[in-house]
Parts: sequence; C-alpha cells; structure tokens
Amino acid sequence: MIFVWSDLLISATIILVLLILYFIIRSSPNFISLTRIFYAISFFLLFYIPKLLFVILFIFNELIKFLINAVLIKNVKFRILTFLGFIISIFTFITIVYGIIAGKNDFTVRNTEIYTDKIPKSFDKLKIVQISDIHIGSFYYNSDKLTKIVKIINNLNPDIVLFTGDLVNNFAEEADGFDSIFLKIKAPLGKFAVLGNHDYGDYTVWPTPEIKNINLSKIIFHYKAMGFNLLQNRSVIISNGKDSITIAGVDNWGLPPFRQYGDLQKTVENVSSRSFTIMLSHDPSYWNEEIQYSKKVDITFSGHTHGGQVGFEKFGIKWNLVKYRYPQCAGLYQNNQNYLYVNRGLGCIGFIGRIGIPPEITLIIIHKK
Repeated sequence: MIFVWSDLLISATIILVLLILYFIIRSSPNFISLTRIFYAISFFLLFYIPKLLFVILFIFNELIKFLINAVLIKNVKFRILTFLGFIISIFTFITIVYGIIAGKNDFTVRNTEIYTDKIPKSFDKLKIVQISDIHIGSFYYNSDKLTKIVKIINNLNPDIVLFTGDLVNNFAEEADGFDSIFLKIKAPLGKFAVLGNHDYGDYTVWPTPEIKNINLSKIIFHYKAMGFNLLQNRSVIISNGKDSITIAGVDNWGLPPFRQYGDLQKTVENVSSRSFTIMLSHDPSYWNEEIQYSKKVDITFSGHTHGGQVGFEKFGIKWNLVKYRYPQCAGLYQNNQNYLYVNRGLGCIGFIGRIGIPPEITLIIIHKK
C-alpha cells in the first residue's frame, strides 16, 4: 500500500510540475522555464519508462501463466518474464540516470578523412572542425563545460571551424555572458556559422512579432560576438596564397512542419562550379532534397538531428531515434562526388541527456587526391 501511494504521489508531482511550467512558459516566455520543462520531461521519462517496461513484461508473464495453467489444468508458477522485467527496468533506470548526469557531457571527437581531386593543392590536408546544436540553455549556465569544448577544439588545431546552427533553444538570453568563451576558438582561415531552426525563435509564443525579431537580432549579435562569420544565404571566398575555396551558408530549410528560410540558388549564385565549395546547411533534409544535386557544392556540413540523442553505434550497428525521419542522420554520406557530414550535436533538446550518442566535435581532414 505504501508503494502504491508513493507511486501516485510521485506521478502527481511530476505531472503538476509539468503543467505549472507549461503555463509559465506560455504566459511569460523565458529560457529558464523552458529548461526546467526539459528537466521535468527527463525525470518523467526516468520514472515512467522503466515502470512501463516492467508492466509490459509483467502482463505478458501473467498471460503466458494463464495459458499454461489453462492447458495443464494446474497451478504452475511462471515468473520468468516478471523477473526479467524487473532486471530490465533497473538497467533502464540506471542507463537514463547515466545519460542525464554523464552521457550529455561525454564530449567525443570523431575523425573523418575525405579525398578529392577538386581541392587546390595549397589546401591539401585542410583541417575542418565542425560543431553544431549547442542549445546553450541546456547547459544551464555551466561555463566549465563550454570552456572544455573550446579547449578540445583548439587542441585539434583546425584551419577552419564551422558551426552549423542552433546556438540556443529559443531565447537570445541563453547566450548572455558566453561570447568571450567561444571567441577564444582559434581558426586561422576563419570561423563560419549558419542559423539553426531554434535560433529563429519559432517554438515559443511571443507577445508581438517585433519582440521575436529583436530576439533574433540579439542571437545574430551573439554569433558575431563569438567571432563567427554568419552566412545567411551567401558565400565567401577564402584565399591561401594563389589558391582559394568557397564557404557558403544557407538559412535553415527543413521538411514540414519546419520552415524553409533557405534559398540555395541565392546562396550559390556567385559561386563558380570550378571552385571547391563547402556548404553549411543546418538541416540535412536540404542536402537530401536539393544540395546533393548541385554541381556548385562539394561537401555539406549539417546538424539538427542530434544523432537521435538516444541510440546505439557499435559493432557496425547504427540505430537511433531519428533515422526513420532523416535518412542522413549521423556521420558521412556520399552521392557521387557530393559529400554530406551530419554532426550529432553538442547540446540537448527535450530530454536533457544522451544515451549511446555522445555529444560530438567533428574533425574532418580533406586531402588532395
């Protein structure tokens, strides 16, 4: 009886907290309330998923026991699935706790090499570091973790650093006070970025459109204050001696219900098809729909998917929660000589944790073939 009442009390408390935070964020949008909702969701999952797994196996156990007893007409004690359900629920609980406490901070460098005959000789062995989806509000003012990310990036000695969007969850205030940390990222050939879908502030209720636009302007300011050249449907040329390459960045474009701000034709209108061109596109859907067919783009860097945040990538197996929505969800993809790399992101959204999909810093070296 004590267990039942405790279970009901915990359930009622979690649901009440979620409702209160929801009404707060609806009436007064701010990132603290939004982040607290994410933590409440995480504790909701922590409490209910293990219990749900146990209940499912318990029901199957009782059903099998009923059928066995109906056939044998005797009282057989069948508890295997109930015991298995108990073990699985405990393991799931521990795994979710790990994801919330440690998994989200297990910053991992993933190395990839690409060989192409199009890149100029003076750019041979070009070192590119990509980061994506910081969702800085999910770090909840933990500057130590962000400083650690910057140190990892600088220790890789990149020539170019690319940031493929989603600096924030929704609100510009999330990035307040962190400009100086990301300004310390060093890249002799430049730091470039594009906006992600969350940077536009589309996922909250704003009192007026003007306030939403002011929020976007502040986010754009933060990108620039961090030292990033923000590319909004435009391209720039990088020179290295007599040779040059092109860096292009398209505004976010996603399949419905995501909005389509990006304009590929405008982005590449001044790009020569002879130039080795790197494209930044937050959502990989745009590569899948259009960019991969462009003769003006050689490699695209995307993020957005977070690699699912929860998944399994070992022993040649690659499974995550978003692969059925995004065919290109994590890692390197290729269509003829057109490449795409999808970064698994650094931050979290919704569930404040990562299980099997650690936060990623990508190092790609491009070799002259």
